[in-house]
Amino acid sequence: MLADDYRRALAQFTNDELQALFTAAAGPMTDLGFISPTRALQKLAGALPASQRRAAEANRDRLLLDHNRWGRAEQPTAVLQRLREAIAGQTGVRLDYRDRGGAQTSRLVDPLALVAKAGVWYLVAHETQKGYRTFRAERIVAVEVTAGRFERPGDFNLEEHWKASVASIESRPSAAFETVVRVHLDAVPVLTAFWDFTLVAEEPGFAILRIVFPNRDVALAQLLALGDRLLILDPAELTETIVAYARLVLERYAPGRAEAGSG
Repeated sequence: MLADDYRRALAQFTNDELQALFTAAAGPMTDLGFISPTRALQKLAGALPASQRRAAEANRDRLLLDHNRWGRAEQPTAVLQRLREAIAGQTGVRLDYRDRGGAQTSRLVDPLALVAKAGVWYLVAHETQKGYRTFRAERIVAVEVTAGRFERPGDFNLEEHWKASVASIESRPSAAFETVVRVHLDAVPVLTAFWDFTLVAEEPGFAILRIVFPNRDVALAQLLALGDRLLILDPAELTETIVAYARLVLERYAPGRAEAGSG
C-alpha cells in the first residue's frame, strides 16, 4: 500500500527547481557508464503533475549546460567504469599510463576517487612510494583490477584534496604567454586540446579565443603551424615576429638558395 504522501515531495517542486534539475542532469555522469539521464528524467517526468510535466519538457529546449571544453578528447567510458567499480570495492588496480610526452609506464595504485573538471575526468589515487597522485583518465591505456583490497586513508577528504591540488597548480610560477586570435572553427580543436583558453566571441565560421601558451616559443610554433586559418589580434609584436620569421623561411627555401644550402 502506498503512503498518503507518496507524491507530495514531487508536487512540491517549483518550476525553477525542476528546470535546474532537468538541466543539471546533462552532466558528465554518462561517461561513467551510469544509466542514461534521459531515461531517468523520463521516469521523473511521468510522476509529475501534468502542468509541471509540460513546464519541465518546455524548459529542456530553453536552457542547455555543456560541461565540455572545446576539442575535448573522447572520455574512456570503459576505463572509467572499471575504475568506478574498483573504487567502490576498494580494490587496487594496475594502470598502464601514457604521460603527456607519450612515454608509457605501468604502476600499482589504490584508486580513491574520480573527478570531472571541465568535462575531463581524472583519477585520484594513492601510490605506495609517491603518495597521492592524479592521473588524466584519457591517458590511461589499460586498467587491470588486482586481487588486493585496500583500506581508504582515514584522513582523506576528496573535496579538500582537490581544492589543494588545484590551488597548487594555479600558484606555480610560469612564463605563460597569452594571445588573442581569430581562428577558423575547424582549427579550434587544435588550439584547445592542450592549452588553456577562453572563448571571447563567435562570428560566422570563426571563433575569437584568448589562449594561454606555456611560453612565447610554443605560441609562435603553434600559431605558425596553422597558417592562414587564424589571425593574431593580440599581442601586435607577435605578428611582427611571425612576419620576420616567415621571411627567413622564404629566403631559406627560395629557388637556388635551398639547393646551395643542401650542397
